[in-house]
Amino acid sequence: MKPAGIAQTQALADVDAPRRRAVRHYRSLAKGFHWVTAGLVLTLVASGVIMKQLSEGSIADTLFSLHKLVGALTLTVVLIRLSYRFVGLEPASVASYRRPTVHWMLYGIIVLVPLLGWAGVSDFASRDIFLGYSLPAIWPEGSGYGELLLSVHAYLAFALLGLVALHIGNALQDYMTRARE
Repeated sequence: MKPAGIAQTQALADVDAPRRRAVRHYRSLAKGFHWVTAGLVLTLVASGVIMKQLSEGSIADTLFSLHKLVGALTLTVVLIRLSYRFVGLEPASVASYRRPTVHWMLYGIIVLVPLLGWAGVSDFASRDIFLGYSLPAIWPEGSGYGELLLSVHAYLAFALLGLVALHIGNALQDYMTRARE
C-alpha cells in the first residue's frame, strides 16, 4: 500500500498525463511561415557575416544588397506571421505553448533586428537594393547614428542566434519527452 502523499501525487500525475502527452499540431500555413522564417534568418546571418568579412568589392556589395532585400522580406513575413497568430487563425491548443517567453522574444528580436538595420542604412543613405529598387527611408539621413544602429543590429543578430539555439533545444526536449511517454 502506498503512503497517502505518494498516492495523491500519482493521482495528480494521472490527471495531467493526457495534457502532457498531447502533441501540438500546427496548421500547414503556420509550419510554412516557421520554415520560411528559419531559412530567411539563416540567409541573413550567413550573408551578414560573409559581407562583413569581405568588407569591400563587388561580391560584398552584392551580398549587402541581398542582405537588405532578405531583411525586408523577413520583416514582412514575420509581420504577416504575427497577424496570423493575433487574428486567431492558430488553434487554441497551439496558443498555449509551454514556453511562450522564448517565442515572443524571438518574434520581438526578429522584428527589431531588421528595423535597426533599415534605420542604419537609411542614416547612411544606402537603401538601394537589386534592380534599381530601394527601401524607403525610416530614419533621417545623416543624423550620425548609423554606426550605432548597425552595431546594435549586429549584436542583436547574434543574440537572435542564441535564442534560435534555445528554441531548437526546447523543441528537441519536447520531442524527446513525447518519445519517452
